[in-house]
Amino acid sequence: MLRQQLIGLFLIPPALCGFITNWLIVKIVIQYRNLHRSFPIFTATVASLYAIMASFELMFASPMIIFDINFLKMNSTICGAIYLITYDTTSLFHVVISINRFIAVFKPFSYNTVFNPRTTRVIIFSVITLSLLIVNCWLFIIDCRFSFDEDHWTFLVTDSDHCDVFVWTTILGKNIILSIVNVILHVITMIKVITLKQFKARTQVSRSYSLQESYFLKQTFGQTLFMSIEIIAFYFPPRSFENEYFAFLFSMFLWCTIHAAEGVITLIYNSEIRRKLQKRKKSYRITATKIQLK
Repeated sequence: MLRQQLIGLFLIPPALCGFITNWLIVKIVIQYRNLHRSFPIFTATVASLYAIMASFELMFASPMIIFDINFLKMNSTICGAIYLITYDTTSLFHVVISINRFIAVFKPFSYNTVFNPRTTRVIIFSVITLSLLIVNCWLFIIDCRFSFDEDHWTFLVTDSDHCDVFVWTTILGKNIILSIVNVILHVITMIKVITLKQFKARTQVSRSYSLQESYFLKQTFGQTLFMSIEIIAFYFPPRSFENEYFAFLFSMFLWCTIHAAEGVITLIYNSEIRRKLQKRKKSYRITATKIQLK
């Protein structure tokens, strides 16, 4: 029992970090109207999905393991379903964000036309609907589950041939291909940005534009790399390790850490969100100083 409690406690730091950073990103984008554009909205949408996963890790998975709550274990398929939906949706959104940055760099004059407010809403709705259809088909038609396994201390897909085939074709296989597409798009876009930065005749506006794009690309490329690791970690490690400690560390703990890292990367490299956060800190300091002077 003590071993299980220690495992559950291990989840709390990364889950708490992911909870705070990702919900903070969502709050900042919602609060500031000048961030109500396609790229910040897509970033906030992905952050909200990671925040939901971090919330479940913090408030569902961790207490379930620490206190050995059988009711939660029996209903872990509900948490697993939400986990799968958010996981699959974020994979699709990463491709959308890669295309967004690709068009912003290669077709800057067409960018606002392609990613106008209406198109942005349609894309978000379409991606979420597609993921819901895929996961619901997997759960209710194929009758597969993604639930907590006490032997491995992590969530596992139902161990059957038809579930494995469906997971590989509609979720994991698809997401591996999407991850490769992401990396290719990022490499091409990054080369273009480097070329823009090295062009000697560029203006001050183009210099600042290429600098901002390089920060955005660092954010999205870092997120893509972490997403690629998560795709592999979602399936392989739990079944590859007989030792429950390794199964836990290279699956649930790794997922949790990646969700936190995604939020941290956005706060570090997204210059727009970072400036708004610094502005909030500055206003808090001024308010605190005024209160002290009174």
